[in-house]
Amino acid sequence: MKKLFLGLLLIKAIGMAYFLGKKTAPRPAIKSSGIIKEQFKNVSKLVVSEGNFSDIITYKDVKEIYLSWLKAEKKAVVLVNAKATISYDLSKVEFETNEATQTITIIKLPEPVLQTYPKLEYYDLQADFLNEFNAEDYNKIAMLVENRLQKQIKTSTMVTNAQNRLVTEIYALLNKQGLPWKIEYNKDEPVLDFKK
Repeated sequence: MKKLFLGLLLIKAIGMAYFLGKKTAPRPAIKSSGIIKEQFKNVSKLVVSEGNFSDIITYKDVKEIYLSWLKAEKKAVVLVNAKATISYDLSKVEFETNEATQTITIIKLPEPVLQTYPKLEYYDLQADFLNEFNAEDYNKIAMLVENRLQKQIKTSTMVTNAQNRLVTEIYALLNKQGLPWKIEYNKDEPVLDFKK
């Protein structure tokens, strides 16, 4: 009976040793700031925000034919539906690392890159035979649309949302690579101008 009890105890001890040995040891924290710099360098374009904008624009052009007595007018109503994206080049993020506390302090974000993809639908095109629509008019309308979109986007919450989302994406990127560092960012940093 004693031998049976010792045998069972020995089997149990071997089983526990096997089970405990099988458990994976926790991964040591990665402390190299060089790996973090490499991660930032590898992501040259990160789209962090998308938005849709609509607008109606009235374009008008008047051409004086003979002094001020005769005028030729053309006009168009343009419906604008646009998609806009804001992206950042992570290789240009300015930051400091503290390996002791595993903290990344973002000093300055790069300038956001705004891209717009407008779709234009022309309604109520009216032109005089002495002042017809030409390529220059369509270029002026495209420029007018782009300027109005820029103003709409700058006054919307898209820019600040993009900055906040960027910090979240940086955190997710580092976490995915097994770099559980904390991120500090001064949210009072002024909103940067768009870079085309």
